[in-house]
Amino acid sequence: MTVGQIKTPKPRIQLFNLLRSYWCALPVVISPRAHVSRHAVVESGTIVMHGAIVNAGAKVGKNCILNSQSLVEHDSVVSDHCHIATGVALNSSVYIGEGTFVGSNAAIRQGVRIGEHCVIGMGVRVLAECPSHTQIPPVRNRDPVRPSNFMEDEK
Repeated sequence: MTVGQIKTPKPRIQLFNLLRSYWCALPVVISPRAHVSRHAVVESGTIVMHGAIVNAGAKVGKNCILNSQSLVEHDSVVSDHCHIATGVALNSSVYIGEGTFVGSNAAIRQGVRIGEHCVIGMGVRVLAECPSHTQIPPVRNRDPVRPSNFMEDEK
């Protein structure tokens, strides 16, 4: 069983801590179609999916998800309990704080720091530091935009 993350990493963190309290060994799972440099560090309970790349000098913490085709470039840090979604590009020397979610196809400029428990939306380009608990784009209190061919269920 696995638990993903979008709004909050809390269920994954609770499950991780429960298993650790029972002295369970939480392996690093790396797809044979991923590349992790021998000069990188990937910690317990983390999964590195198909096509993901973790380059030299990078560090990925405990209980993380590096989804398919994600890139953690050299000297970057992904802290514990993060979810780096499909196709994300973390350029060199990026820092991702604990419990942060980075959405599909987002890109983070080299050297940028993202705080703890942030949500970086799909396709977002982050060019400057993000304080902890930031959501980009910000959550709006409105109905989602529906495509023009949207059809409601028949009543």
